[in-house]
Amino acid sequence: MMSKNIQKIFVKPDDTATFNCPECQVSKNLAVGKFRLNRHMIKVRCTCGISSPVLLDFRKCYRKDSALTGVYQLPASESDNKQSKKSNLTGAYTMQGQTFGNGHIVIINVSCGGVQFTTSGSHTFKVGQEARISFTLDDRKHTEVSKRVIVQTVNDNIIGCKFADNETLEQGLRFYLFP
Repeated sequence: MMSKNIQKIFVKPDDTATFNCPECQVSKNLAVGKFRLNRHMIKVRCTCGISSPVLLDFRKCYRKDSALTGVYQLPASESDNKQSKKSNLTGAYTMQGQTFGNGHIVIINVSCGGVQFTTSGSHTFKVGQEARISFTLDDRKHTEVSKRVIVQTVNDNIIGCKFADNETLEQGLRFYLFP
């Protein structure tokens, strides 16, 4: 008998994973290192006789699905700062600060290493670009998170980022990510 629900299991650094039988609720530790390079979907048979499909997640960091709203800010590019003309005009002038691109985002998943989000409308994200994102966790304290990120992937309006190297995880975000 085959269960219709596929169980996703996070693989620990020692290449083991804990399977929980959907029928009898018995836990079983599995050595899954041999599946790292080829198969991530396996079938596990419990001692009660039930076979169940399992998806192995070999990520370094646990990734939590979410639907957190937030905002992003992109610093102006260097070319934006050099768009000036020389002139001989006289009079008073005002220096304006650096302009920013910004907009609303929805964080679709978050891990200890970064985030993936969608943007509303058009954007100017490029791979390798640095940005700042801010969002509020849906925990009971409504923890506010503001992070510098580096864009890793851009696929239409889906942006994948890693946290900048010197960004530490706040206690609230670490607790939120605890599986």
